[in-house]
Amino acid sequence: MADNFQLRLHFCLWWILLGPLLLCIRAAAVCEKDSDKGQAAVVQFDFIGSDGGEVSAQVLCGEDAASAAARIATARSTRTTDGDTVMDLAKQLQAKLDEQADSQYKPPDVLDSGTERERPRVLKTGGLYSRRAGEHAKRKEYAPAVADLVRALLRPNLDPTAQDRLSATLVDFLNKAEAHRAESAKDGDLSELFDDLTLVDDSAANKNVDLKKLKRLYRDLSVKYHPDKNEAAAKRFNRIRDAYEILSDPMKTMLFDTGGIETVRKYEGGGGDLERTDNSERQMWITLEEAYKGTLKKVGHGRRIVCRSCRLYPDLPRCKACQRCPGEKEMRVRWLNQHQYTHEEHEIPSKEKCQKVEEIIEINIERGMGVGERVNFPHMANQLPKQIAGDFQVSIWIKDHNMFKRVGNDLIVIVHVTLFEAMLGFQRQLKHLDGHAVNYGIDRGTVLKPGQALQIEGEGMPLREDATSFGKLIIQFKMDFPDAIPLAAADSLESHIVKLGLITEAEAKKAKQSRNEL
Repeated sequence: MADNFQLRLHFCLWWILLGPLLLCIRAAAVCEKDSDKGQAAVVQFDFIGSDGGEVSAQVLCGEDAASAAARIATARSTRTTDGDTVMDLAKQLQAKLDEQADSQYKPPDVLDSGTERERPRVLKTGGLYSRRAGEHAKRKEYAPAVADLVRALLRPNLDPTAQDRLSATLVDFLNKAEAHRAESAKDGDLSELFDDLTLVDDSAANKNVDLKKLKRLYRDLSVKYHPDKNEAAAKRFNRIRDAYEILSDPMKTMLFDTGGIETVRKYEGGGGDLERTDNSERQMWITLEEAYKGTLKKVGHGRRIVCRSCRLYPDLPRCKACQRCPGEKEMRVRWLNQHQYTHEEHEIPSKEKCQKVEEIIEINIERGMGVGERVNFPHMANQLPKQIAGDFQVSIWIKDHNMFKRVGNDLIVIVHVTLFEAMLGFQRQLKHLDGHAVNYGIDRGTVLKPGQALQIEGEGMPLREDATSFGKLIIQFKMDFPDAIPLAAADSLESHIVKLGLITEAEAKKAKQSRNEL
């Protein structure tokens, strides 16, 4: 027991002496890299926002409490127009920073160092903060404007009149930030929707959102912010729902990105007011066996897509491969002289960016599919801004088979039989398109006549509308007659035919007389 007590005592003394030093080393390490700026968190805790939902409040490297509160208050997913909430958040962030004073993290004295916007973080008077905030607001830089007002309001011994004036200006700037965000959303800023769903836009490739991940995230957020559980979160719940409805539909995503919410609403209303790009079509040849059994084929498909958000954020890595989209066409009048003019087509340059993509598309060849039938892929044709993308259609063509011929839902096979088989019967076996055996034949004693056919129900092509039902297999017989009969055998054959009653003796004599006369 004494040894254990000694160990615990030594550990406590070691922590008392070295603990603060370790905290200092850790905090310094967090913000020592340039990449930590604006990324690594110095302070982090959960804060209850104005909508009643939890907000992850952080002070990032390079920020003070005021700039962190302003960033959170003007971000789409955590935005607020409640000045008291912003000040409460700023005070709590400052208190957390004060608690970690031993961490040696100090906000920078100069903001945006090394840029044209470089400026001192701390000013001498509230009036200076207010004037600088106004300059930011004129340039629609509302986050730094709000941060300056918060710094002014955090100053000790603030005059009540000045406090009221600064608080009113803070609310005004928060409202202007919200109005500016709403106006920007009309142009279709997808980053706003990603923020609503706490998703990170994968900027490495111009690909659709992972629908499984999106659905799971939407379900979790809907439960968390449902108005039945939290009335204050109703607005945020609506934003989450609207963002999900757009991002879960690639067509709506593209229309929102290039035309904003109004274009999406037109599409939801039937799209009658929207133009549509041309359908694209290609042929695919398949074998009769594949049409009989059904199969899954793959085909390469190249098309033009509108680059997601590259107009607003051209520096994204995925935008390096982008080119300007084809422009809109319009007819203009060009005067040839004072009395004559002509109409000419002109292209209005597009503001959007596009790129060519190559995709592999899986095509389900259903059993019984016929020649000329199309497999349709909605909205997979070339894209153009603010237009509904046409469909990509694959028309199916079936190669000729060396044995089977298809006529509708029936299959026809030509079978050669000898004279012997035609007269005395036979039994045969046919290997079908899927490998199963079909037995058929003519019973002994039944004579097969020229041009006669045999129909076998249920052995034709499967019906497209009901793959458990089949057409007919039609076996057309082609009789192979001998080129000649030896004269020595002719008389014997003739006598056997007479004995069988296939011809009368009188008819045989008449035929023999005719041959002699010739």
